[in-house]
Amino acid sequence: MPILPRYILRQFLPVFGASVALFLGVLMMNQFLRLFSLAMMKGIPVWWILSCFARLLPSFAALAVPMSFLVAAMVVLGQLADSGEIMALRASGFSYREITRPLFWMSILLSALLLLVNHKLGPDGFHSFKKRTSEAAQKVARVELRSRSFTELGPWRLYARGSDAKTGLLEGVYLVKPGQTSGMRINAEKGKLTSDPGRGITLELLDGQLQLPSREPERFTSGRFERYSVFVPLTTAAAPRELDMQEMSTSRLRAKAAEEGTAADRRLEYRVEAAVRTVGALSPFVFFWVGVPLGMAKRKTRGADLAASLGVMFVFYGLLVVGISLGRRHEALASVAPWLCDAAGLLAGIVLTRKAAAQ
Repeated sequence: MPILPRYILRQFLPVFGASVALFLGVLMMNQFLRLFSLAMMKGIPVWWILSCFARLLPSFAALAVPMSFLVAAMVVLGQLADSGEIMALRASGFSYREITRPLFWMSILLSALLLLVNHKLGPDGFHSFKKRTSEAAQKVARVELRSRSFTELGPWRLYARGSDAKTGLLEGVYLVKPGQTSGMRINAEKGKLTSDPGRGITLELLDGQLQLPSREPERFTSGRFERYSVFVPLTTAAAPRELDMQEMSTSRLRAKAAEEGTAADRRLEYRVEAAVRTVGALSPFVFFWVGVPLGMAKRKTRGADLAASLGVMFVFYGLLVVGISLGRRHEALASVAPWLCDAAGLLAGIVLTRKAAAQ
C-alpha cells in the first residue's frame, strides 16, 4: 500500500474505533441497565449479560458505524486541513481523489458489511436477544425467605409464620396457587425449601391440609397429609408472541408484506422497514460524499468539525424519519420515500465534492 493511504488510514482508524465505542456505549446504556436489573432480580450470572450484548451488537452497530465513519472522517480531515497538511499534499501534486481514496474504499467496505448486518445478522441477533430475555423473565426469582410475608415462587405464593433463610426451614406454612376457580391452597405446620441448581426449587411440607378447587365455587375437595412435596421448575412456559419487525430478516418481512391476510397498515410497515435497512446500510457511502469535502474545508474554531458532523447526522436522520412517515401513509411511497435522505445526501455531496476538488 502506498505511503499516503497508509498515513490517512493511520490517522482515521483510531478516531473511528473510539467513535464506535462511544456511540455503542451510549446506544446500549439503556439496555445495560435493564439487563443488569433483570440479572440481579433473577440471580443470573454476569456472563449472561455479556452474551446478550453480543447478540445486540449487530443491531446497534448498524447505527454506530455510519455515525462513527462520518465523525472520524470530518475530524481527521479537519485536523489535516487546519495543520496545512492537505494544502501541502495538494501542492505536492496529489489530487483530491488520491487524498480521499482510502476513505472512499472504507465507505464501500462498511456499506457492504452493513448490508449483511441490517438484512440478516442484526435481525437474527435481536431475535436471539428477545428469546433469551423472555426466557430469563420466566425464571423463578431468587427466593428470599421472610417471616410473615408473601414470597413469589413461580406460579405459587408462599407465606410462612417463621423462616430461616440459611437452612430453608419453615413454620406455619401457607401456600396458594392463584388462577384457578377458587385457588389451590395448602396449609402445613412445618416445611423445608431446598434449591436444586439448574432444575428448580423443592418445597417439602409436613403435617398439613390440602384444598383443591371445584367448578362450583361453593364446593372444594379437602384432605390431610403427613408429607407433601411441591416442585417449581426454574422456568415456566412462555406464552407465544408475535415477532417484532426488528426480529425478522428482510426476506421474511417481504414475505409477510406479500401475504393476503396481512393488514394494510402492517404491510406498509414491513415494506418501509425493508427499504430502511438498505438505506441505512448505504449511509457510510453517502456520508463519504458529504463529510469528506466538509472536513477538508478550513475552519477557525476548534470543535467545528465535530459540530458539523452532528449537524449532518441531524439532517440525514431527520429526512429518514420524514421518509418513513411518508412511506407508512402512502402505499405508492412505501419503498421509495425512505430513500429521501440518501438521495438528498448524494446530491449535496456532488455539489460539495466538485467545489472541494476545484480548489
